[in-house]
This record gives sequence, C-alpha cells and structure tokens, in this order.
Amino acid sequence: MDRLTSWIARAVFVFLYLPIAALIVYSFNSSEVSYRFDGFTFRWYAELFADRMLLEALRTSAIVGLIAALLATVIGFLTAFALVRFRVKGRAFFVGAILIPLIVPEIVLGVSLLTVFSTAGIPTGLLTLVLGHVVITLPLATLVLMGAMSSLDPSLSEAATDLGASPWVTFRRVLFPLLRPSILAAFLLSFTTSFSNIVISTFTAGVGTTTLPLRIYSTLRTGLTPELNALGTLLVVATLGVILAVGVSQMRRILAGPSTTP
Repeated sequence: MDRLTSWIARAVFVFLYLPIAALIVYSFNSSEVSYRFDGFTFRWYAELFADRMLLEALRTSAIVGLIAALLATVIGFLTAFALVRFRVKGRAFFVGAILIPLIVPEIVLGVSLLTVFSTAGIPTGLLTLVLGHVVITLPLATLVLMGAMSSLDPSLSEAATDLGASPWVTFRRVLFPLLRPSILAAFLLSFTTSFSNIVISTFTAGVGTTTLPLRIYSTLRTGLTPELNALGTLLVVATLGVILAVGVSQMRRILAGPSTTP
C-alpha cells in the first residue's frame, strides 16, 4: 500500500510540473512549432523583448496587480481588524457580504460591474480595471488577515497598553511584526489573483488597458507563438525568485528565534 501511495504521489508530482518543464524547454526551441525540437536558441527571448504590445500588456497587468493588491490588503486589514478586535453588530452579515464575490461566478460579477460603470458614466479603463480586481481580491486578503488576527493572543496588546504604549506604538511594535507574514501573504495572493484574471478584465478593461491574460487569449485565434513560452519561463523564474526570497526571510526569522532580553 505504501509503495502504491508513493507511486501515486510521484505521478501527481510529474503531472503538475511536467507542463512547466516543457514550457521552459520549448522556450529555447529554434522551431516555430511546439511539436518538435529543432535546436537551442535565444531567438524567442529577443522577439519577446521586441514585442511592444505584449510588453505593454505585461506592464498593464503588473500595474493593475500592484495597485489592486495594495488596496485589497489595506482595506482587508482594516476590515479584519474591525471584525476581530471589536464587537461589531451584524458581524455575520458583514462576513457573508465579504464572501459573496468568492461564491458568485466571475462572469456575473463582470456583467454587474460593467452595468454599474455604464450607469455611472465611468468609461472603462485603468480605474474600472483596478476597481474590478479589488472586488475579487478583497475577500481573499480579508479572510487571510482575519485568520491571522484571530490566532493572536489578545493579552499581548493588553500588556503593551498596561505598560504605557499608545495604540499606534502597540500596533507598530506588537501587532504589525506578528502580522507581517500574513500581510505579505495576503498581498501576494491578491497580486497573483489579479495578475492572472481574465473574466473580470474582459468586462472592465478599456482601450489601451489590455492585460496580459487578455493579450495571450487573443493570440489563440492565430495560434500560440514560441515567444509566449519565453514569457512564461520568465514569469516562472520571477515567481520562484519571490518564493525563495520570502522563504529565506521566513527561515531566517524562524532560526533566529524569539529575541530575549537579560
């Protein structure tokens, strides 16, 4: 039984990472088709950096993702802090309202957002794109931060207050250091969700604000080009870089252990 479980785990591992490995290998393929490997080349990376439309879409996705993730994290932090630290009437209602965008299909949210923007006379563009992405990322950031705040010991804040610390000092010296990993996790999760979103972007993007997923999706009509393999490889490398940077930072903090004072 253990042997079968081990082989199943290996098969799942291969199934998950084989497409990524194929993406990286074929980004160096000199052939213009993906079903055969004709040789090693950096040609597609050169063409990628020469494709202004694709780079502009990448730039738009990065800007929208950063702004939406920042807004979602800040608003989510304030919302989580209020719901966890204070006795809010109708708390269950507010939590349910936050979860609605996670339950409602994104195509319904997209149509609803487009209707609201059209009724309000707001032209589709960067603003509507950011607002649409905040709607889908805010619930994720709020839930992550609510879970983190619920696990904190309330006596830590009370002890800091008893020792004469102001609310701002208590937050800066006690709460924020403890919540920093969760805040970073909420930001990264929100950014990833925004960066890869295509449904909401379809309804809220305007002229000149085409995101990377929309740009890639539009190329499906003529077939995927090898330069998209190069772009995917660079995104994988960037993702691994972020994971390693965050992982190393967390590992150093764990190995350092809690600071002690004589």
